[in-house]
Amino acid sequence: MDMRDNPTAKFTLIIVALLLAGLIFGAIIANKTFSKIEKRIEEKYGRKVVEAVKQTYIFKTVIVAINIFLLLGLLALYISSFLKTSSNFMLGLSIFIGVLFIQSILSLPILHAALGAIPPFGLLGALSNIFETIALVILFYLSME
Repeated sequence: MDMRDNPTAKFTLIIVALLLAGLIFGAIIANKTFSKIEKRIEEKYGRKVVEAVKQTYIFKTVIVAINIFLLLGLLALYISSFLKTSSNFMLGLSIFIGVLFIQSILSLPILHAALGAIPPFGLLGALSNIFETIALVILFYLSME
């Protein structure tokens, strides 16, 4: 059976690829960039806090990176559909996903750190990003039908 005939297999393959790409990209970025804010965190909160903050920083960066990759996948899907149909609805969805993409870029902890702020840490702060990931997977599934 060809994958074009099986939308579930196609969806699964695309989602797994996007999730893995986001996971790997996020982990690399988080591990490479944490050293930039480690000294500021240690000065402000002490050495004991650094390891807990590092784990949360990596977790939040990975979740946001996954969201970015899912949004890129959705954006490609909607732009492709718009180019085929010239539908204003697809154009609107593309713009909406573009705005969410910018929001996700702005919520990367490294961006906060680059601007001199210590990013907010805690799992509660990452909870909204986890719900966004779930919503994006559902939206991707519905868009693939």
